[in-house]
Amino acid sequence: MKLKRLLISLTLALILTLSMVMPVSAANISVTATPEYIAITNAPDTWLINSLTGTSVIAVDTVYWSNPLGDTTTPTVDGAGVVDGECRFTVTNTSTVAIDLTVLFPHHAAGDASTNSDSGENAAGSFGAKTYFTGQLVAGWVICKNAGSDVGKDALAATTNIKWGIQYESQSDAWTSGTPMTSTVNIAATPD
Repeated sequence: MKLKRLLISLTLALILTLSMVMPVSAANISVTATPEYIAITNAPDTWLINSLTGTSVIAVDTVYWSNPLGDTTTPTVDGAGVVDGECRFTVTNTSTVAIDLTVLFPHHAAGDASTNSDSGENAAGSFGAKTYFTGQLVAGWVICKNAGSDVGKDALAATTNIKWGIQYESQSDAWTSGTPMTSTVNIAATPD
């Protein structure tokens, strides 16, 4: 029994000695996880149609553009496409990822409450609307619908911006009042 106890004591002493001699090492790993974050800003946030060079009153069956050079001045439709100076709005992608942009133009409220034709063309009681972005040719302009518009700008890189505008074609028939109509256009971002 004494021998057994002596063997156990010697074994424990050997284990303790070995554990003191064998070095222990550790390393830290820094882990960073950047979340997919979607956010945009847009400026300016208003457009009074026909206010840049006109009277702020819109005429029947007339096309207007949110063009700083004039509401009735057609943006460049050939060559390199629309240029920055022909776009009223600037959308900035403050997201951590590339995004797609979609523009919705709901029906007007108040006044004669002209509705969106959802075809890009006007009609009796309905306006037509399209959106364009810097560099787009007219064939690339996208119809702004009341709901369910197609993507107008694909893959806008994170932390960049782009200029854009709206083409608005007023309804083809006369209004019954002179009361202003309003609509809140929405530009939405989704991950590319």
